[in-house]
Amino acid sequence: MAKVLLIEDEESLRNLYTRILSSRNYTVETAIDGEDALLKLPEFQPDIIVLDIVMPNYNGVELLRILKNDEQHRKIPVVMLTALSEMKKITKCLEMGAVGYITKDSSVEDIAHKLNLILKSFSIN
Repeated sequence: MAKVLLIEDEESLRNLYTRILSSRNYTVETAIDGEDALLKLPEFQPDIIVLDIVMPNYNGVELLRILKNDEQHRKIPVVMLTALSEMKKITKCLEMGAVGYITKDSSVEDIAHKLNLILKSFSIN
């Protein structure tokens, strides 16, 4: 069972994505912002990270930069979570090493399918 660290500052979305992922047999740990995520990473050791772009205390771009510059965490695949209006930031994140993105208006099936494909490509699922 793959372990997902979900980093999302909006409680309603965090709860929704946690339910979606848990129903697909993922083990989910959540963080409310970048600082919280950095505290939880060492103990949880996720197989994949779902990272919101817009949030306080290290936005998604800043946190991605930190993760990709850290020897211990750089190989963890990161999927960005975004609104469609943030496509310039998504492009930047993909250039920095994010493996994909999910838009916040995606269906439950689309979210689960995309994460499943990414996990399979990294031989984690």
